Amino acid sequence: MIRHTATQVVRVDRGREVKDIVYANSFKKITSFCAYHDKFLELIGPDAELTLIEERDYEFAHEAGVYVNSTDSIYFTANFQACDPIDLYAIDCKTFQIDKLDYPDVVQANGACQYRGGVLYCSQGDRSTPSALVLVDPVTKKSETLVNNFHGREFSSVNDVVIHHETGDIWFTDPTYGYEQAFRPYPVLPPQVYRFSPETSECWAVADGFIMCNGLCFSPDYKLMYITDTGAIKAHAGPGDGRQFSFNSRGPSTIYVYDVLDKRVLANRRIFAFCDTGVPDGIKCDADGNVYSGCGDGIHVWDKNGTLIGKIIVGGIAANFCFAKAGMWIMAEKRLYFSRLKIKGALVDIECESTSGMVV
Repeated sequence: MIRHTATQVVRVDRGREVKDIVYANSFKKITSFCAYHDKFLELIGPDAELTLIEERDYEFAHEAGVYVNSTDSIYFTANFQACDPIDLYAIDCKTFQIDKLDYPDVVQANGACQYRGGVLYCSQGDRSTPSALVLVDPVTKKSETLVNNFHGREFSSVNDVVIHHETGDIWFTDPTYGYEQAFRPYPVLPPQVYRFSPETSECWAVADGFIMCNGLCFSPDYKLMYITDTGAIKAHAGPGDGRQFSFNSRGPSTIYVYDVLDKRVLANRRIFAFCDTGVPDGIKCDADGNVYSGCGDGIHVWDKNGTLIGKIIVGGIAANFCFAKAGMWIMAEKRLYFSRLKIKGALVDIECESTSGMVV
């Protein structure tokens, strides 16, 4: 396919935007870098590019987005709404070749992160397989289930996962999207966030009060945790055949921020930002502590104070993304993009430069 590259920068007139609804909505379909503040231009740099790498007729690029140094590849997952079971893929960062993967222990995968040099998948499970965190070595293809229940109660459908690299603990969200899409049984736990210690095999519920907890990430210094609530999107009339998702604008499309106390406890929940288009799904920080989230028209970027400073517009849903050595990979459902940026992700030095191996 012909790869199209966009370099257009659109500067938003904030004085006009707050008084002109048509103008405020005019940027959502233009593939571009949309600057609400000059500080966004500093982040992307003068040579920012947004390149369409692959386009297909179904939602093949939906979630995860994990760079693995040993294979120099990005691992991502498709959308259940387009393929059942959910497909797993990897793209070579040099050749752009995309391979379909087969890991039998990973069932209906959603989010993922890098862990011990491999890919830690959120295996949502199905009606006969419990939801779990499954670690895969992409070189040997071996896998290991790390946790699949909370003291005997099955997780609903583990959605996204991050590592606290100072403690080694694994933090993950567990909404009820598997039930909403009719491939998981009725939930026996509320939507919650958990912390799991691989060292001691202990698991703690650390946050609740969500309609649909979804993406999560730490600030670069691990003193803050950001968690998204995508409750505006669910099967509002019941799961039915699993294809009854709808958007309710009165539901949460919200990013919350917490203080992380003693590296283990979440406290002082408050609203950090509200997404103006779609819902904030995957979430990451850059090295300067700015916050990025995949939303309904692309990647939205806020500064540390929760001020919207810019967007990377792809003209449609970008559920998730990841930083790699040279920039950002964006999973935009039927499209897969690569964006060359000046700024680095908060975990690039840890995840992209490390040569440590793993044992499964």
